[in-house]
Amino acid sequence: GQYIKDSQLINSEFDCRYINLTTATSLTDVGKAGIKKIVAFLKLLRTIRREVRQFKPELVYITPNAKGGAFYKDFVVVSMLKSLGCKIIAHYHNKGVCTRQDRWLDDILYKKFFKNLKVILLGESLYQDVKKYVDKHDVYICPNGIPEPVTVSK
Repeated sequence: GQYIKDSQLINSEFDCRYINLTTATSLTDVGKAGIKKIVAFLKLLRTIRREVRQFKPELVYITPNAKGGAFYKDFVVVSMLKSLGCKIIAHYHNKGVCTRQDRWLDDILYKKFFKNLKVILLGESLYQDVKKYVDKHDVYICPNGIPEPVTVSK
């Protein structure tokens, strides 16, 4: 996400707005629930709604989590974005969808989440993780996406 935010190419070609979806305030906060996180999440939803209504983006790029509580949070965000009429592209940096697709609740949520969504994967082999929910023509492959280090020759 930071590479995209810092990309001169992307920012010169597109009018972008960035919203950090993290509700954790520290590394020790990651994976834990609590009233502070719920309040932070409600504020985040309000911020997203306000920005979408003011900015009216043509496309929303999101890097969702594949499973667990973080996925449920991202599910709510994506559902709200869809209700606001946004086209969404999800860039997956992790796996785990197929490990939860046999759970009835997750299966229902994944079906709704991936409906009318384009997906970016880091490699062709990762398609197996989402193939139950995403048609191949809705998938783009973007290997790694991390810039090459600059080498200086003498």
